[in-house]
Amino acid sequence: IVIKRLMKKYFSKIVIVSGIITAIITTRCSNDEIPVTSSEIVVPNIIKTESQLRDEAYKADPIYGNIKTLDDYWLAFKTIGETQYGYDFGDQEVKIITDLTIANSDSNRDDAAGIAFGSCKEGVIDVAINADYWPEYSFNRRLILMWHELGHDVLNAAHIEGERAIMNTPIPDEYDLDIFKKEEAELFNGTDLNFFDCDDPYF
Repeated sequence: IVIKRLMKKYFSKIVIVSGIITAIITTRCSNDEIPVTSSEIVVPNIIKTESQLRDEAYKADPIYGNIKTLDDYWLAFKTIGETQYGYDFGDQEVKIITDLTIANSDSNRDDAAGIAFGSCKEGVIDVAINADYWPEYSFNRRLILMWHELGHDVLNAAHIEGERAIMNTPIPDEYDLDIFKKEEAELFNGTDLNFFDCDDPYF
């Protein structure tokens, strides 16, 4: 009887110890499992700003989309004016530059984004763009600025105040493409524009 009790006692301890070892082994195996890898590529969800979306619309346009350099702005302006609005700009001596010194070139224009020097000068396009501002501008805003300066330089258009138009000063921040085309049409058609007096000694 004593032997049976001892065997029963030690057998129960063996069962308990065996259970603990089994639990440890099972836990360790589950922790050491090799993670399953996936070949699926996760594409991050990039949220574009309104300005970036506007730029995409402009760059999809068959004329604006070809603009890569400063001189391309003039070529696009010329193409639109001649093919859509009946202008004949003829041959032009073109000088369009970005200039770090433009902000200090005139005491009354210390914050000018651009200056047209060729107003009332036939056959001459002379535009300087403030190099401090240009890199910060979206494509949409660059286009507005260039149309504004070419409006001065080629069309001899003066500023309009109090209107949200391309020739307004300061120039509008940005336009949706359809609104820009409307304002562009008004610029080329001379709608509500003021023009320089080219007989003024200033020119």
